[in-house]
Amino acid sequence: MSKSHPQQWAIVTDDHRPDPAAVAAIAALPTTQLADCGGPVAVVGPEIARVAGGGEFCGPALTVWTKPGDILYVLKAPDLARPGDVLVVDGGGRTDAAVLGDIVSGVLSRAGVVGTLVDGAIRDVDGIDEVGTPTFARGAHPATGSNDGPGAINVTVQVGGVLVRPGDVVRGDASGVVVVSREHLDEVAALARAVDERETAWLETIRGGATLAAALGIDDVIARKRQDAGAELP
Repeated sequence: MSKSHPQQWAIVTDDHRPDPAAVAAIAALPTTQLADCGGPVAVVGPEIARVAGGGEFCGPALTVWTKPGDILYVLKAPDLARPGDVLVVDGGGRTDAAVLGDIVSGVLSRAGVVGTLVDGAIRDVDGIDEVGTPTFARGAHPATGSNDGPGAINVTVQVGGVLVRPGDVVRGDASGVVVVSREHLDEVAALARAVDERETAWLETIRGGATLAAALGIDDVIARKRQDAGAELP
């Protein structure tokens, strides 16, 4: 849990957002295929999952670092939001002090924010459900901590063990959350589409009557690995 940040008190107004078409290409793919593509994709730890609102989101990160449990800079963040953004809050993983509730969620929604990712706690779950914004966090807690700062906006943060910079694309769905750096969006989208094509081919082969092992070539893999290991065949 980090109680300080090298840029604490900063509010950075530079626009780091990538090409919307590149974001849309990532949004069209599930997190599983993005995670499996072998490209530069970071996977957020499983302790962060959907708590309220809709089930999935994708967009460039509007980042907030806050002293764990403090809401001062979270309250400022909507002023910098643009349509399509995902609010990413590094709350230091603290779960006994909520840093976001339904009022902030509603303001963010009206600003066009499409998702919220919090390494920490949220509250007003029913209210956020009514707002509808997909909200992923470590959990819910009814009390807030402080409103004193420090904090920082549009700086590099850490969420679920993953570094997130302003403008990196954050994709969340029922399987979890992944982060794609803004420089590698086209590369990752192409690699993940190849995963989709491969999986589609497997499914068509299975529907045609092949076993799962045959469709995936598992018997050949096992035979080769057994041979490499010097195992005797029965």
